[in-house]
Amino acid sequence: MRIYDEENLYDDILDDDMSGYTVVDDNSIFKLLAPEPDPETIASPIPENEQTVILCEPSVSRVADGQELELRFSDSDGCDVFASGKRIGCFKSAYVKKLKNERGGQLVSAFYKNSVPPMIKLVFGSGASVPPPGK
Repeated sequence: MRIYDEENLYDDILDDDMSGYTVVDDNSIFKLLAPEPDPETIASPIPENEQTVILCEPSVSRVADGQELELRFSDSDGCDVFASGKRIGCFKSAYVKKLKNERGGQLVSAFYKNSVPPMIKLVFGSGASVPPPGK
């Protein structure tokens, strides 16, 4: 990055080296050149690809840390969590409703996280589909 002072700003330099830049007085006493933000390329933050959720009603004996789990969603905003075909707990209905509203239709995989309290790590992008809201 080059630092310019006002006495040495020439029109031909502005056209070539500094096109698309503007002098930002607020950021530096040396008037560093900063790229102008392009409003067409400003994007919203990328949603998180992972979430960790507390397991309610846990029964996690013989469940290994990192073991892949199965999520079974119900129509009444319920979600039971299974490991090797055995129910090990569930999610609160308020969380399931939020998950369906925010991530309905996305794929999700679940993994057991051996902690106190027992938790489930949800990884979005693979696995079973999260049902849309109202289902």
